[in-house]
Amino acid sequence: MKQLCDDAIRLLESGESFVQATILQSSDSTPRGEGACMLILGDGSICGTVGGGALEGGIIKAAPEVMREKRARIAEIVLDGNDEAAPDVICGGTATVLIDYISAAHPGNLEFFSALRTALRTGQRAKIVTAAPGKGSADGATRSQCLLAPDGEPLGADGFSPEVLGALGSRAGSFDAFTKLDSFDVYLHNVGTDGTAYIFGAGHCGEKLAPVLALVGFGTVVIDDRPEFANAGRFPEADDILVPDTMDQPFNDIEMGADSYIVIVTRGHVHDELVLRSALRTGAGYIGMIGSRRKREAIYKNLRADGYTQSDINRVYSPIGVDIAAETPEEIAISIAAEMINHRAKRRG
Repeated sequence: MKQLCDDAIRLLESGESFVQATILQSSDSTPRGEGACMLILGDGSICGTVGGGALEGGIIKAAPEVMREKRARIAEIVLDGNDEAAPDVICGGTATVLIDYISAAHPGNLEFFSALRTALRTGQRAKIVTAAPGKGSADGATRSQCLLAPDGEPLGADGFSPEVLGALGSRAGSFDAFTKLDSFDVYLHNVGTDGTAYIFGAGHCGEKLAPVLALVGFGTVVIDDRPEFANAGRFPEADDILVPDTMDQPFNDIEMGADSYIVIVTRGHVHDELVLRSALRTGAGYIGMIGSRRKREAIYKNLRADGYTQSDINRVYSPIGVDIAAETPEEIAISIAAEMINHRAKRRG
């Protein structure tokens, strides 16, 4: 999303209009979740992705008409599971997509993307508000999206209809993810995070953990050196997916601070130890490692032999998670999320 904002601002500042597609609702199996978006330029090139395959193909096909008419439309794209471009990802589903014309001449567009980029970079909690006037084409509104700041101020909403602006002013705090007004359907998608979880390991536990953490406000970055595991098909809700050459490589590129949560759930103790060694050199606020106490003590013994102190080791939550006698990956995910929520609450004071 950060890169998409950079691309949008660059285009608008250079005077180039484009089409933006945003998934408003999805059901069953779709490549990316609600809130995913992409840009389609006048020459047919794209920035970002909503997962590829038939969904993305349908959006790209509809974009030229939106560009010509300079008018938003709502498209419902049905995926039948026969997409040869992504046979392992799409098993059928339906996505409701806003395909919107973003004019470089409208100052609200640059204001929206600039405010969104700031929120993403600073971790500010905000909401993207999308006002969709039913199925078909938009009527009367020159903008379909704005950013609702934590104080309730709508940014980039100068083109919204009076009905939607009035509702934002009077009911902003009562909107759910979807609210139906008299003439408009209003969708909300959260941006910004209350901490970023770096999930090292895209196996069964990592797969179940990522959506749980996203639901409770963590940003999620999934890391695994196996592309067949670390991909958008298995992690549609992840903010980022990294496939490094080695499991400790991301520590060379990512600066981790007090609001960083490192979760070590790799496929074996060798990889767990490799990641933990680098994790302890960061300022991460939380470091958790899965495994039995026996495995943990064997790893700690190796660390002490190499100069790591007891203070270093005391930073590690291991075995990871609240003790609820969890056994299945789903139960383990709940226990880990509970421990991280508790840690986050204590950090906030």
